[in-house]
Amino acid sequence: MADVFTRLARRISMALSTSRQTAATNEASGTSTVQLVLPGGEVRSDVPVLQNYGFYGRSLPGADLGVMFVTGDRSRGVVIASNDQRYRPTDLQPGEVCVYHSSGSRITLLADGSISIAPAAKKVTIDADVTVTSLTASGDIVAGNISLQKHLTSGVTAGSAKSGPPVSE
Repeated sequence: MADVFTRLARRISMALSTSRQTAATNEASGTSTVQLVLPGGEVRSDVPVLQNYGFYGRSLPGADLGVMFVTGDRSRGVVIASNDQRYRPTDLQPGEVCVYHSSGSRITLLADGSISIAPAAKKVTIDADVTVTSLTASGDIVAGNISLQKHLTSGVTAGSAKSGPPVSE
């Protein structure tokens, strides 16, 4: 009977592990897979990676992975979490949430209820119609090739008459 409990305890202890990603994820099939190394140098390949619905990311080699092994069988693993200590934000306040990238780009839901979008390349592309309730800009706003700060107007007349539409420089 003790042997049964020993085997059961071993299976339970083998059910979860941390690991290190050793290669880029393989995206060729319906589910991405990864190669990883477990404590003690045990290497596993083609381990499926579970993602949260609506969020997807490809972790980099060297990332930490949490692995679950079905019934403690080391040949039936699945990655259930990933983290990369090299790039994770370390300046968040309690309750803040951050989507981050190895380049340094971040979207942070701040403790005061505001949202910070900070792209490393200082560029954001929005491919949609945008409605803004209020806008404050510290720099120039350009529509087409007409600057809001430097634009010229056409049909300017003296007095209280209205000028014509803006023209480019």
